[in-house]
Amino acid sequence: MARNRNVDYSTIHPGIILGQELEKRGIRQKDFASTIGMPPSVLNSLINGKRSFTPDIAILLEAALDKEASYWLSLQAARDIEVAKMKTDYIRKQEEIETWRTIQDYCNTRILDRFIDGGLGASTNQKINTVFNFFEVKNIEQLHTLFVSKLNPAFFRKSEKRLNDPISLFTWQYMAFAKSNSYKYNLVSFNNSSIESLVKDLKPIFYQNKGTEENIIQLLSKYGIKLIILPNENGTHIDGFSFWKGDNPTITLTLRGKKLDILAFTLFHEICHVYYHLDRHNPEISCISIDGEKTSHQEQEADKFANDHLISPIDWQIFKAKYRGISHYAMGPFIRVFAQEHQLHPSIVLGRYQHDYKVFDNGRGIERSIN
Repeated sequence: MARNRNVDYSTIHPGIILGQELEKRGIRQKDFASTIGMPPSVLNSLINGKRSFTPDIAILLEAALDKEASYWLSLQAARDIEVAKMKTDYIRKQEEIETWRTIQDYCNTRILDRFIDGGLGASTNQKINTVFNFFEVKNIEQLHTLFVSKLNPAFFRKSEKRLNDPISLFTWQYMAFAKSNSYKYNLVSFNNSSIESLVKDLKPIFYQNKGTEENIIQLLSKYGIKLIILPNENGTHIDGFSFWKGDNPTITLTLRGKKLDILAFTLFHEICHVYYHLDRHNPEISCISIDGEKTSHQEQEADKFANDHLISPIDWQIFKAKYRGISHYAMGPFIRVFAQEHQLHPSIVLGRYQHDYKVFDNGRGIERSIN
């Protein structure tokens, strides 16, 4: 007997076909159950898809309806295969959900979803593949290994008195790597002896404070240094991060508070790491911007470099001695005068003064924004 070509036999239970056949022939279920010697309740369960067709049942149907037993068994087999596939798909989805949940132990997917163009994807499977591709791993085990081996909170100069979340920090770190890999500016070869020249060229940019971010990026590119800006995401209270990836060093800044003095100090701090502390050939120190221990030699050296190269130590000592005894709250005009005399932006002088004297509400009227 030929099958009805309009029926999708891979999804319909054979009981539905049997019910349609009886209805077409005008046979009542009760009468048909009596004909084949089957309790009406059993026949009803078959027709409603609550029972599977067995060889014994198929033989009875062949005798009563003149449709071969193999026909009914083939319908049942197709249905069984479809059910098995549905179970397999369910198991796969369960595994995807479990993988996705485990990914949250290593990756802040909310941050990454905002960072990647087009987001992570719509389906769970798409999201998993996007995360794996981003971190260049093939499975959750490799992501775990990467997380354990690569994350070192001491690699980041963090904002003081705030705790970093290791998962967000790890994600942010690889966002910095991704930005570095896609750097769009032309770079020259890095010259390890050009630090004094770079510092000299940077100072007028801060002093003028116009198009500051772009001017700094352009200048550093001419010195063979990549500068990238990333948001200071929740759980990543970071000021700066320096590393070697490829043929050039990279400095990553977050522009915390969008304040010029913090930008200047952090950038000079990172420049010190790039020239004096990074080693592209040594994986142990190819990423540096240590703030985990403020007493570390590298941090002290970078802080001193930033302070001394932003404001001359001698000039600064003279300034402090000259205005010793003046109320902190009256220092604004003197800070402006000192800044003008030394071609410094007033906010840089204010930031240093606030740091040294631990006062943070003086200098009103001095603009600190990055322009």
